[in-house]
Amino acid sequence: MRFLFVIIFIFSVCTVQAKNDIKYTGYEIGNRYKLLQSFIVDYEVENGGPILDGKVSIYKANKNECVLVSKIDGDSGVYGTETILYFYNSKVLYGYYVNYNYIFLNGEGSIKLNKVNYENPESENSLIKLKKEFSRYISNISKNTLRKCSN
Repeated sequence: MRFLFVIIFIFSVCTVQAKNDIKYTGYEIGNRYKLLQSFIVDYEVENGGPILDGKVSIYKANKNECVLVSKIDGDSGVYGTETILYFYNSKVLYGYYVNYNYIFLNGEGSIKLNKVNYENPESENSLIKLKKEFSRYISNISKNTLRKCSN
């Protein structure tokens, strides 16, 4: 009986770990989950850089989690970064960053398609850095959305 319990425990731990290893892009999240809220925030590039628009969308991922997708295009309009933050009860559980670049119809770069090429997600992200990133957005999240993303 104990052996069966140990096997079930190990299997459940492996399942939870595997879930965190799946890293969806913002595009995939938008097609996969229900949109709860979206808004735009100012994003100031460090060291006196330009202020860019950050497009933020929040989705209900499952019963226990919501996911925030922040998409910030670079000042050239050719590349950008998505921040993906999974949270519950206003606390970040895990997250990652995904860089991307836009696809252009011609070689001159004058006809931009609304389609992007994603790079591999950054795998090493500290929870402290992700929590700091989340704090930029929390004041813009509605009480209704926060309620749907908590008990």
